[in-house]
Amino acid sequence: MTKQENYYAEVFEKPWGRMFYDLLFPQLLPNLTKDSKILSFGSGFGRTETFLEEQGFEVTGYEPDVEKLEMMSDQTFRQLTGTFDDFAETVKNERYDVILIHNVLEYVLDRKVVLELLLSLLTDGGTLSIVKHSKYGSMIEMAAGRDNPQAALDVYENEAVASHNHGDILVYDDDWLTDFVANYKLKLQEKFGIRHF
Repeated sequence: MTKQENYYAEVFEKPWGRMFYDLLFPQLLPNLTKDSKILSFGSGFGRTETFLEEQGFEVTGYEPDVEKLEMMSDQTFRQLTGTFDDFAETVKNERYDVILIHNVLEYVLDRKVVLELLLSLLTDGGTLSIVKHSKYGSMIEMAAGRDNPQAALDVYENEAVASHNHGDILVYDDDWLTDFVANYKLKLQEKFGIRHF
C-alpha cells in the first residue's frame, strides 16, 4: 500500500477516522444555512465536501495534492488544485458564506498569508470553520500512540513533528488563532471538541 492508500484507509475505514466525521458533521450542520456557499481549503479525499454536497450545499474544494485527487473518482463537487498562487488567482473574485479549514493550518508554513487570503473570500457575516490539532492531544498521541516520547516533547516545545502523511505538523496554540482573527474583527462563536488525539 502507498502512503496515500494507508492514509485513505485511516480516514474512511478505521474507527478513529470514521469517528472524526461522525462527530464533525453534527457539529457543522447547525452552523450552515440552506443556501450556504462553501469553500473547503485542503479538501483531501473529499469526505466532508461530498457529504455537504449530498445535503444540498454548493461546495468548492481546494486540494493541492494530486495523488489524493486521483483517489477521488466519484466526487462531483467543484474541485480546484494547483499551487496556492493558482488557487488565489482562480478564486480572487469569489465569495463564500462558509470556509472550512479542517486539519490544514498545521501543515502550512505561513498561516497568516493563507488566513488573510481566505478571510478576503468570506462574505460579511460568514463563518470560518477551523478544525485544529490539540497540542496536548498531539503530545499524548506521540508518546502513547506512536511510542515516541521525543516527538511528544517536540510538540510541547512547539517544534515541528513529522507526520505520516503530510510532512511536518506545526501545532499552534488556540491563543494564536484567537488573537489573529481578533485583528480582523472576527470573534470565536463556538468551540467544539472532537477528539483529544
